[in-house]
Amino acid sequence: MRSKESGAPTRTQRARHQDLITAAIQVITRDGYRAASVDRIAREAGTSKGTALYHFSSKEELYQAVVSALFETGAAYMAERLLAADTATDKLRTYIETNLRFITLHPAHVGATQQILMNSDTVHAVQLDDAIAPLRRLLQSGQENGEFGEFDPEVTALSIRAIVDGAASYFLAHPELDHEHYIREAAALFLRAVQPAPLTSKDAS
Repeated sequence: MRSKESGAPTRTQRARHQDLITAAIQVITRDGYRAASVDRIAREAGTSKGTALYHFSSKEELYQAVVSALFETGAAYMAERLLAADTATDKLRTYIETNLRFITLHPAHVGATQQILMNSDTVHAVQLDDAIAPLRRLLQSGQENGEFGEFDPEVTALSIRAIVDGAASYFLAHPELDHEHYIREAAALFLRAVQPAPLTSKDAS
């Protein structure tokens, strides 16, 4: 957000900043990425194009704020719940379930972000490595303490992220889907996959 004065943005500026992000989500959701203009977004927010460009120097800067806000909100939603989980198994279940449930709670923001990322050459999401690294560490910690079996943490982390990222598009395309069933099944699938292999008679001898 730009400001003509030095120092931190005021409460009013922060509120207007959020109003414009919300308006951008609404316009993109309703009218589509191509039809969304700074003028239309400003009208949706109940302000002028000049005011919008005071807070954001361009439509691309506003769109970057839309995308960043989604990832920041998602990270906060995840962190609060992961802190309440004790074991690696609980943390993995929580990671998968809260990622997927967050999508169901914010369909318009998720959908607008997808449209932006598919159409813009300058707006970027969080880097894949940044999303994979904490999940990989979680899987490795479960292996080190004996909760999880032998597998490649990198491949498994990538597979989990693929399920989560794919669900964003799938959920939006199938609003009638039983989301809770999908979430439970996805979590159960990976929890089974990471369990230690059962002992065989050969192992016991």
